[in-house]
Amino acid sequence: MTTLLRQLKTTTQSATPTAIDPQVHVRLLIESAMERSRHMDANSDLITRELAGELNNIGAALSDVRIAVKELYQDDLVGAEGYLSYLAERGFPKRATTPNKRENSIADDITAKNTIEKDNLSSETTSTQTAVAQLAVAQSKEIARHQIGQAAATPQALGSISLYGGNLIAELVANSAYSALVFGERRSGPSAILRAIAYDQIGKSGQTILDILDLHNGQWGGLEDIRLPDGSQIVVYQTVATAEDIEPIARKLTSVAAEVRRRQRTQHTPSLSSSKALTPYLFLIDGLSELHGALPGWSADRRSKHSAFSQAASQLRFVLCHGPAVGVSCVATARTHESCLCDPAALGETKLLFLGRISTGHNGGYRAIDRAIEDRNLLPAPQERGRYREALSVVKKLAYPVVFTPNGIPRLGKLANFSGYLHQDLLAHYQQALELVEEALSQ
Repeated sequence: MTTLLRQLKTTTQSATPTAIDPQVHVRLLIESAMERSRHMDANSDLITRELAGELNNIGAALSDVRIAVKELYQDDLVGAEGYLSYLAERGFPKRATTPNKRENSIADDITAKNTIEKDNLSSETTSTQTAVAQLAVAQSKEIARHQIGQAAATPQALGSISLYGGNLIAELVANSAYSALVFGERRSGPSAILRAIAYDQIGKSGQTILDILDLHNGQWGGLEDIRLPDGSQIVVYQTVATAEDIEPIARKLTSVAAEVRRRQRTQHTPSLSSSKALTPYLFLIDGLSELHGALPGWSADRRSKHSAFSQAASQLRFVLCHGPAVGVSCVATARTHESCLCDPAALGETKLLFLGRISTGHNGGYRAIDRAIEDRNLLPAPQERGRYREALSVVKKLAYPVVFTPNGIPRLGKLANFSGYLHQDLLAHYQQALELVEEALSQ
């Protein structure tokens, strides 16, 4: 980006605009607009409209724009298609004034599949991907009606955002085993969701192995009082106040990683794998951000060189990535994705849920979603960031509870109230499930 801007500056100082290579000029304008849209306070809609006007003023060819967008999206065909549609909605290319001008008439069907295919932007996309791009354009139209400062937020405004109609939490636990990271400020719901997941897993299988690491000193509906035959407890509490406190957490994560490796060996040993199905194993961690708090002011590089912190991070990543294949579900909470043990590579391999909720007394908030939307590693497409930034501004005015996931197709949906699970009698539910298993075995 810096090199291209320097090239534009040098060229404009030494030559007239007509001497600049048209395709280079087009790319520089688009890339500059994308860069400006990345800032948290940027008005993506206004920036894109200005870009459309500049492209029209220089008489940019639609083919040059498409080539530039494709290069900037690095062959992300769906993203490129979405950005072209977003740009078309904001004025480039101009609508046709005469039926004989091909460049102008293309604007009337810029989002049509056959037009995009002629430029090789969606020659490999499926009908589902095309539908996604069309949905993105529809959402952009609705969100544009509710820009901050243009209209007061009302319940009707929320209805125009096209919130995802499914249940993202239910989708998470639908599979037999899964890994996820749940982010949200305190009192926004992460801990309640962990307890709801425990309740759900107990109900699915009374034989589920429960293993809970609590860094918040929370209540677990009686599960914290259970001692297993070997003397261990289902809920392990660990206070994280100093760097030394990270060591027992690293050991705990190493033990769970060892269980995953043991199951992998069993799975690849025919004589063992055929004799007994793997017992579901649910490993929950509440409060990963506490580890960062034990190393105040430390840079990412310095943290990575801390032996216990580095060990904990590597073992957690192994469990998250390889656990589901052998029946180990791992779900952890943190305040933001920047304050958990996972690097961008690990985040990319794990289901991510970002919660936003204002609780009684104005607790909670939307910071976790804010940071996710502005992270180019999680949400690389600039028009996606602009769309969700604008949607979230309406949500904040209404103090509406939402959950956001950037995995696959980014989605923003309603966040249900799971607070009842904080006080749920999980022990009674657990004992009932065990009794049902014993009854089934005795028959």
